Amino acid sequence: MYHRCKAQAIDVDRVIFNTQWISVKESPRGFQYLERKGKDSVAVFLLRRTDECLAQYEVLIRQQHLCIDNQEVDGKFKLFPCPVTGALEEESPEVAAHREVYEETGYRVQASPMGQYIVGTQVNEICYLYYADVTNMEPDVAQQDSTYMESIAKNEWHPFQYLESCEYSACQIGYLKLHKILFKSAG
Repeated sequence: MYHRCKAQAIDVDRVIFNTQWISVKESPRGFQYLERKGKDSVAVFLLRRTDECLAQYEVLIRQQHLCIDNQEVDGKFKLFPCPVTGALEEESPEVAAHREVYEETGYRVQASPMGQYIVGTQVNEICYLYYADVTNMEPDVAQQDSTYMESIAKNEWHPFQYLESCEYSACQIGYLKLHKILFKSAG
């Protein structure tokens, strides 16, 4: 009995590279993937009405640096449009969503869930999607997290349809999900 159980032992993935934040691993069959130390993330879409009668909305876009492109424009990193995003820090996705929104925008919100998606096949991350209507709300001063990358980010309001053209997958997924939520009665 002992030998049979030992023979059925599960192969363990080999660590190729490791830091305190990430590991690059390879499975026994040669599949390589990135593991973010269990850090799932949130993406939160802040909306505000621009016309109550026509149900028109703007969305807060967080222009921030992404690691996929280190181009500089006028001596500064190129910024990419994203919703408010952040990693879970030993908390529920809902608590992370509220924390990240306050930290990056100063808004205190009760965010509503919109689902989740798997970030990619080579990453162990799930992104939880939320939205909140901040129409007629005044934000506090955003606290930021004191990292350089967050200090160069900026928030901008754009027409809701802007999300559809963004390259970041959370924006496109958020656009489709929010469109169903916001305009379900419009046809």
